[in-house]
Order: sequence, then structure tokens, then C-alpha cells
Amino acid sequence: MGEFSKYVGEVGEGIVNDFLTLFRWKNMCKNKELPCCTSTHDKKTHGIDSLFIYNSPLQKQSLVSVVVSTKYSSKPYDKVAATFGSHFKDIANTVECYGKSRLKRDLTKGFKGSSRKDDIGVLFYINNDNSGTKDDIKQDIAKRRIDGELKFNTIHVIDNARADFLYESLNFINNKYSSYEFFCLTTSLNVAADNQTNHSPVMPVEYITSPIIPLSVSTSSGKKFVMLCDFAFTQESLVLVYKLARKLCAEFAKHYEIYFQNYNALEHDPIVDEVKMSSESEAEIELFVGSYNKNFRSEVNG
Repeated sequence: MGEFSKYVGEVGEGIVNDFLTLFRWKNMCKNKELPCCTSTHDKKTHGIDSLFIYNSPLQKQSLVSVVVSTKYSSKPYDKVAATFGSHFKDIANTVECYGKSRLKRDLTKGFKGSSRKDDIGVLFYINNDNSGTKDDIKQDIAKRRIDGELKFNTIHVIDNARADFLYESLNFINNKYSSYEFFCLTTSLNVAADNQTNHSPVMPVEYITSPIIPLSVSTSSGKKFVMLCDFAFTQESLVLVYKLARKLCAEFAKHYEIYFQNYNALEHDPIVDEVKMSSESEAEIELFVGSYNKNFRSEVNG
């Protein structure tokens, strides 16, 4: 039994490493053992499966440490409230001790120009269930009350449903475009940053649970703005996302591509045409809508 558990853990780590590659997180520390420095944790050490450090493109002079925990099971989700609570406590305590650790001091001293250091957790709570019937456990998690004694700022949780979205959508973009960047909105938090840019080669950790992942693609005819949507296609959702795209990127892009998981050309192309015709704009704008879950029924319109 112990050998099988070890094998399951190794498979889970391999799967998560594939995700981190899709995020373009490179030069990561793997399988670090961290001394516990908080007596209330009642532990001697904490394990860090992966650790990634980068300068945030979303907040000026901010250095982000991402602590990744992989909780992979061979079985479907069961007793989610209790199991999730244990996993969440584990990563929260690990992030807390990492923030106080010599490991953090040693690794971050090579990054210059940061006045703020953020420690963020990412919990991959996934399993080998292929049925798709219990992939989305957000409602189960939302019902659980988080222990008020835990000390953390942000922890992102990836369940099977979110993992499917990330895997399908980012692999689709990788296959479609040889080169792209993650779009980062200019705000008061990053407008004064040195070498500030609206585009990042690595995916900010905030996008891991964002309902929309925005990207920019450079072509010989200019930039394309691409949005990957983790929600169903409807006329209302398309109108909102299209308006958002034009608001964010009118200055640098006139070509927009919006992708949903459930887009069907036969059913939805007439809706796209209606949205195009009802959009008031003097500029010549190209809008393409399609599915990142590619098949012959979901070919991009146009």
C-alpha cells in the first residue's frame, strides 16, 4: 500500500509539473524540506513540492514567491470538506513558515529592486477520476469555514474542473500560436514600474483562478488580443467579454479572439454575427469566436 501511495504521489507531481510548464514557470525549486518555525503547527518540517519566484508584472516592485502543493488521489473526490480542510491547513502552514525561513531570504536576495514580497500558495487538489461528474467542487469548498488561526494572504485552489480548463485552453493556444504573452492591465499598482510592460512572458499566479486569461499575440500585421474564458458561451457573456476586450486593448489591437469550452459554430455563429452588427465602432474590428476544446463542430467563425 505504501509503494502504491508513493507511486500515486509521483504521478501527481509529474502532472502538476506539466501545468507549471504551461504557465512558463521555469527555474523552480522542487521537493524542498522546510524547517517548521511555528510551534502551533506541531510539525518539525514542511514539504514544498515546487517553488517559483518572479517579479510581478501586476504590481510594481513586488516579488512573488509561489509555494505549490500537490494533493493527487487515485480515487474520485470524497468527504471533500474534511479532506480539503486538511490539505488547506497544510499549505497555509507551509506558506507561513516559508515567509519566515532562511530559504526565502537566500532565494530572494538575488532579486533586486523589490520593496514588497508576497508569498502565495497554490493547491492542486486533483484526482484520477475521468467521469467528469464530480470535477467541480467549488461549492463544497465554499461551504467550509476556514480556520481563523491560519496565517496566509492568498491561496489558489485548483480542482479537476479548473485543471481541465487550464490544460485544454493553454495547450490549445500553444498549438495555435508559436509565440504569445500574457496581457497585464496597466493600473495604479504597476504604472510606475521600471521597464513596465503590458505583456508578460510568464503567467501571473493571479490568472490561475481568473475566469478569463488574457493574452496578446504579435503578428506581421499587428497584435491580436486573445481571451480564454472559463464559463459558458451565451450572448450575454460574449457581449460582456467583447466590450471588455475593446476597453482594455483598443489602443494596440483591432483583432480579438474569444474562446469558450462549449462554443458550437452551427448554434452560436448567428449570435456572434448579431453581436458584431450591434457593436458601435468607427474602427475596423475583427472578432473571432471559437472553442479551445477543438473539434470539427467548433471551428472559429469568420
